[in-house]
Amino acid sequence: VDSLHVQSIISSHILNEGSFIRLVDSPSRETLMIHTHREEGSRVASAVKQMSQAICVFSGARYSNQIQITAKFNVRKNSTHCILDENSFVKEIAANEAEVGFSTHRLLTCQSYKAIQENANQLVFLHYKQVDKLQKLLAKHHCPEMLDEPPIKANDSSNKSLKVLLHKNGTDESTNLTELEEWLHAKGPAMEWTLQLRSKASCQAKTFHMEDELFACPDETLKVTSASIDRW
Repeated sequence: VDSLHVQSIISSHILNEGSFIRLVDSPSRETLMIHTHREEGSRVASAVKQMSQAICVFSGARYSNQIQITAKFNVRKNSTHCILDENSFVKEIAANEAEVGFSTHRLLTCQSYKAIQENANQLVFLHYKQVDKLQKLLAKHHCPEMLDEPPIKANDSSNKSLKVLLHKNGTDESTNLTELEEWLHAKGPAMEWTLQLRSKASCQAKTFHMEDELFACPDETLKVTSASIDRW
């Protein structure tokens, strides 16, 4: 407000329908909105992995109290592995907050799609794995000094250091440990339904059809129009 210089690029985490609609309700012919998208099942799995690491290393405001978190999740760890109580961990997922709660379906709702149609924004959906290409393109036209910057590391949990294992309370720890990756592979497909993580979702069919088109594009980039929303 105190300067005539306005940034040509503005980035923000938009976490809910209301914030998204407020942005969409202010269309401009000179403004391009880019939404980086991730399929919800994949996003939830990544969020669960990130949450497990935060618990194990007591990071972030939610998990910083080491004594409370250790007791709540029965945390046992060394330099390479971390064991958590499965029941407590599942309850934390079911709370549907923090990373797990930053849901695609809280953002792309019936009202969100309606707002896009009514305002005809210059809007593009981009698969999150294409963000490095986006960074290079934006740098080329808006900040060439950043062309040599390293690419953005996708948040796929591949760089996390601790191997997390889940233990069912009341069973023999030596024979009843399950690696989180294996646990997610087995329970992930049913987890969102079982824990009602999509209880407030709406117009999911439109999102599914949008994803079909987005992921079918060679560059995984999709211009969103009123006509395309009608088609979905």
